[in-house]
Amino acid sequence: MTPETLAEGVSPPDQTQPHAHFSRIGQVLDYVHRNLDHPLAVDHLAGIGGWSRWQFNRVFARETGRSLGRYVRELRLSLAAEMLLFTDQRVIDISVACGFNSDISFARSFRQYFGCSPRHYRQRGLPCLLKAPIECQANSLPPATLQARLPEIRLDHREAFSVTGIAGDITGLFSDTPNFRTRVPELWARALESLPIPPAQSKVGVLDASGPPGAPMPYLAGVEGSERAGTPDAKTLTVPARNYVVISFRGPLASLSDILHWFFDAWLPNAGCSALSGYDLEVYPAGFDPSAPEIAMEYWIPVRLVRPLIGGYAPKC
Repeated sequence: MTPETLAEGVSPPDQTQPHAHFSRIGQVLDYVHRNLDHPLAVDHLAGIGGWSRWQFNRVFARETGRSLGRYVRELRLSLAAEMLLFTDQRVIDISVACGFNSDISFARSFRQYFGCSPRHYRQRGLPCLLKAPIECQANSLPPATLQARLPEIRLDHREAFSVTGIAGDITGLFSDTPNFRTRVPELWARALESLPIPPAQSKVGVLDASGPPGAPMPYLAGVEGSERAGTPDAKTLTVPARNYVVISFRGPLASLSDILHWFFDAWLPNAGCSALSGYDLEVYPAGFDPSAPEIAMEYWIPVRLVRPLIGGYAPKC
C-alpha cells in the first residue's frame, strides 16, 4: 500500500466559494485517508485546512463527531480488518501497513475495538464494524447536512433475528406520493399504545423494500424478539442474516430523507458495495422521541460487498 502524499505547502481554499468550510474539511480528510500508514501531525493537518491547532481540533470534532485521534484509529483498524478479510498478508505486515508501531499495540487496539483478535476476525470472515471514510462531497451533500454533522457510515453484519410490532403500508422516498413522514409516526404511536414496550428498550422499524420502486411498502414498528407475538394486532417477522451499510444519523428527523437521497444518489454508486432488495432497518435508541428537535438513530441497508470500502489493494479471490 503506497498512499499518495500531498504537497506540504497546501494553501487555504478561497473562503468566498460556496461550501468553502466543507471544502476545507474535505482537504484534511482526503489527506488523512491517503496517509493512514504515515504519522499524522495535528499541526500539519491544521495547516492544510487553514486553521490554528485549537480551531482545527474544535472544527474536526464538531463536523465528524469524534477527535482526530479516534477517527484515525478507527479508520486504521477498519483498513486492517479489510486486509485481514481480502488479502493473505501476515498480521504483522498488516499492522505496519496500517500505521501501528508494533504488532502488540495493533493486537491490543484491534481486540478493544472489534472484541476479538485479528486472527479470529480473519477466521470468522464477517465484515463487522468497518468504518467507511467520511467523504465530504460539497456539491452532492443535501442542504440539511450543511446544518448538521456529516453522516457516519460503517459496514456491519447482523445475524437473523425476529421483530414483533404493528404493521402497515407506507410509500417511501421514490414514490410519486410519499406519505412516510406522517405514516411512520402513526404506526409508532399505535405500536407504543398496543405493545408493552419499556421506555428503556430500543425500538426497530423494518421496511420491506423488496417491491417495485415507488410501490407501497410494508412497515413494521416494534421491538426485537417474539415474546409479544400474542398481543392483539401484533405481527412477527424474521429478518435474515445480512451484511449492512449503517448510516448513523443525527439531526432533525425531517432531514433523514435528504440524507438517504444523498446516500443512494452520491455515496452508494462510488462505494464498494451494492444495495440488496430486502428489509431496511431503522434502529431507535431507548428514550427515542420523534418530536424532539434533533434525534439520533441508525438506518441499516442490506448490501452485497463488491470490493473493499477503504483499501486500494486487489482483493484475493
